[in-house]
Amino acid sequence: MDKVVLAYSGGLETSVCIHWLRYRKGLDVRTFSADLGQPLSAEELSRQALDLGAHGVFIRDLRQRFAEDFILPALMANAETETGIPLSVALSRPLITEELILIARSENCRYIAHGGSAKSNDQIRFQMTAAALAPDLRVLAPLREPELASRKSLIRYAQRHSLPITTAPKTTYDEDQNIWGRLITGEAVEDLAREAPEELFRMTRNPASAPPEGEEVVVGFDGGVPTTLNGKKMSLVELIEELNEVAGRNGVGRVDGLDTKIVGIKARYIAEAPAAKTLVFAHRRLECAVLPAELLRLKRHIERIYADVVHRGLWFSRLRRALQAFIDETQPPVTGRVRLRLRQGTVELCGVESDYTLYDADLATHSERDAFDHSAAAGFVDVLALEHRLEGMRERLLQARIVRRRS
Repeated sequence: MDKVVLAYSGGLETSVCIHWLRYRKGLDVRTFSADLGQPLSAEELSRQALDLGAHGVFIRDLRQRFAEDFILPALMANAETETGIPLSVALSRPLITEELILIARSENCRYIAHGGSAKSNDQIRFQMTAAALAPDLRVLAPLREPELASRKSLIRYAQRHSLPITTAPKTTYDEDQNIWGRLITGEAVEDLAREAPEELFRMTRNPASAPPEGEEVVVGFDGGVPTTLNGKKMSLVELIEELNEVAGRNGVGRVDGLDTKIVGIKARYIAEAPAAKTLVFAHRRLECAVLPAELLRLKRHIERIYADVVHRGLWFSRLRRALQAFIDETQPPVTGRVRLRLRQGTVELCGVESDYTLYDADLATHSERDAFDHSAAAGFVDVLALEHRLEGMRERLLQARIVRRRS
């Protein structure tokens, strides 16, 4: 019997996949679940997978690797989607697929499988990673089958085969959660004219009911890496988890986004990312203080390309590594402390301190201690305007020529 290892989340989709792969395809099914900070425990995932018919279960705590090798590089790139959603899902898929491949090799599996549907971004991310790392392995995608193409059809399949699935039949949304955020999709949020129902949110308090005084936090960075929170040194996982709590209870991190799927369809996503939104805000503000203007402008452009590359599943591409090399080169001076106030859904800047700041108060001031040489300004502006002045003279000649031709 051929073997397959399935990326298993514990949700409706991949739960149905276990049964389908075993009884429709006749495969020996193993499951792999990565602990990336989602609510389901290893014990629950293991029990569910075995109850659904898996022949073997693999679970690994990958939070530290996820934080250091995937979240951190993306944070240095301030990576978000076009509508400001942190890439919590896009960053997790290459790591999950990489581990999936390692298990497939050790278990002599012919196939790997995932729960991405025909319109999903996940199907592409899983398969792009597999193509880069294991082009010889075949990839199965059960949810591209017509009988499993919608949430309702999945529920009907589960009911027809009496699968022990806890998902309520009336649930009309899907969710994906890890330490970098939680993403909600599905019928419950497809009407753009309606506000997302409050009951969908788990990580964040409603900003309107959050304490009006908020909370102040200080994030310390060393070479672009968040290393301290309120003066306390923490691992990256600890810092993210603590900020999720603090920012979440102050309503920070909600994003209502309308982004374009890789297949070209616009889709609405509701995100909760308290730590991610806070850290990206702080990191950007510190960069503004320490990076020169030309480098900052170029980096902001590269960031958009980087986010799109990761979004499209190209984490293990040479393109992503090349972009990363540029971003890494910008980070050594991104060292200092950023003081923030988290208040009723907003992140407010309260102060930035860095030994490497390019801000010079004596040059920037309008007071009498001004150290700027005002006498240099006239010559500087003349030289700066030289090309524009020449262009202006040429335009007058061109306009005169046009007038003569018309007459």
